[in-house]
Amino acid sequence: MSKRLFQVMPLVEIENFQHMRIRGDLLLETIADNHMIFIHEDYRIKIEADSFHVKLLRDELLALDMENLKKIELTRIED
Repeated sequence: MSKRLFQVMPLVEIENFQHMRIRGDLLLETIADNHMIFIHEDYRIKIEADSFHVKLLRDELLALDMENLKKIELTRIED
């Protein structure tokens, strides 16, 4: 079962808190064993989990698997 956080583009989709797909302008800032930070449109998104597996990373699409998701932080970037 998917939960859509944004119904219109850009789209963030989370499945069972284990899979995530993000469509839109993306900029990967940091990736480590247990966290990743990226910019998506006007937001900085930090994800913490035991581990990540990036399934697909290309222009305007990120697909990843997460093991034991701990936290997702969204911070609006001010101009």
